[in-house]
Amino acid sequence: MNYKRKLLSILLIMTSGVSFAAELLIENVTLISPERKQPLEHAYIRIVDDKIIEVSTSPLVVKKGSIKINGAGQFLIPGLMDSHVHVSSMPGLADSPESAQLKDEFLQQQPKSYLYFGVTQLLDPSQYTGAIDKFNQSEQKPDLFHCGAAPILGGYPTLWADEETTLRNKRYLILDPNTKIALPEGYDLSQHTPEAVVQRMARDGAICVKVFIEDGFGHNNDWPMISTKLLKRVRVAATKHGLLMSAHANAYDMQKIAVQADVDVITHGMWNWLEFNEQPELPNEIRTVLDKIVSKNMVFQPTFSVMDGLKSITVPGVMNDPLYKKVVSTQALQWYQSKAGQWFKEIVLGNYDNMPLAKIHQNQNGKISQGERVVQYLNEQGLPIVLASDTPSAPLYVSQPGYSTFKELQHLFKAGLNYKEVLAAATINNAKAFGLAEKYGSIEPGKIANLLLLNKNPLHTIDAYNAIDKVIVKGRAIDRESLAVK
Repeated sequence: MNYKRKLLSILLIMTSGVSFAAELLIENVTLISPERKQPLEHAYIRIVDDKIIEVSTSPLVVKKGSIKINGAGQFLIPGLMDSHVHVSSMPGLADSPESAQLKDEFLQQQPKSYLYFGVTQLLDPSQYTGAIDKFNQSEQKPDLFHCGAAPILGGYPTLWADEETTLRNKRYLILDPNTKIALPEGYDLSQHTPEAVVQRMARDGAICVKVFIEDGFGHNNDWPMISTKLLKRVRVAATKHGLLMSAHANAYDMQKIAVQADVDVITHGMWNWLEFNEQPELPNEIRTVLDKIVSKNMVFQPTFSVMDGLKSITVPGVMNDPLYKKVVSTQALQWYQSKAGQWFKEIVLGNYDNMPLAKIHQNQNGKISQGERVVQYLNEQGLPIVLASDTPSAPLYVSQPGYSTFKELQHLFKAGLNYKEVLAAATINNAKAFGLAEKYGSIEPGKIANLLLLNKNPLHTIDAYNAIDKVIVKGRAIDRESLAVK
């Protein structure tokens, strides 16, 4: 790099809201880390490059020229992890004259949007690695981990695409002969067995494999579903390659299958109780499944944002929340509120057979309540809950990067987790669940310096997660507002 290029790089950093040096000292701050019983007041944290080196209650000596941040009156916590996101597409986008430009703008802003809401680690259960690679090219971004998603041909979520497109785009597709779908001539079945697919995921750097245990939404219950035999083979292959096994399952019967398959992670809350819907108490049959989840110490992702999003999309004026303007461009907001941008809202309403809106919301609230009662029970039994928003779970324009993670935090608190449990769900629980605790989830020497400097105490208010002063990513301190949409 010549002198002019070096100077340009320095100027770009100086004007981007980023403070960076080989050494960073945060002084006189209240340190709140989930492994500590009590906050550490008047703490000093020394960071060198991307690592936390020292944590002390005494002033620390740093090199001349090091950056110092006075944290008096502020609170330092680990950066948050959202362990269920999809970074490949813009929420709610449909084909239109503006779509290419809107998507490009969205993909450029997306990493900053997560950082704006304090999310410094992400896990994407994706079916191909292209979007992961593109996301990782961003200069300011969370650390993004990959979980390989392995649908079967003809099953959820491939059933909405034609077979040729599905076979071309799904790197981790498992072909199940039981679906009786003819394969294109010359197609190599041996590359799409559970063993071959899981091996490919491991080579791609995935930390888990995701299967789909789903026989239909709403009135549907006849979608092709992965067989018990294939689930067992995925389980064996995942164990062989040191990968966790997770399962999409959001109904009582589907989670029962997931438990029987001995998965490690259930990637949704249980909001569909089937024949037990609308019961005021937790049915014994559901309690039995939940007790097995607890006894196996499975990872449980409530993903309240899924049902919240399906409800919110039908609420007039929902996009008037000023927080959307921090992570969604003016052009995108205008398009979302246009007739073209409302396309998925019309589908959601149509799925309720044109039922009155109040009745639709009553139905949705019932499902949300059921999901809350499941999480309350699991939390009472001592199962560590993890923060996971499933952003976006569908073409929901209300489900935006970072914003939905913040709303998920709020809903975890509403569902009964206390302030300390919410912090743990967003930090150490996720780190432990996905084998990342050696580097993330707490503020300790040797950990990656992904941190948040807050103006409010997260042990006193959930609003603290929207009172971020600085986001520190691998030792770089970034002013929060510099991450907002320009």
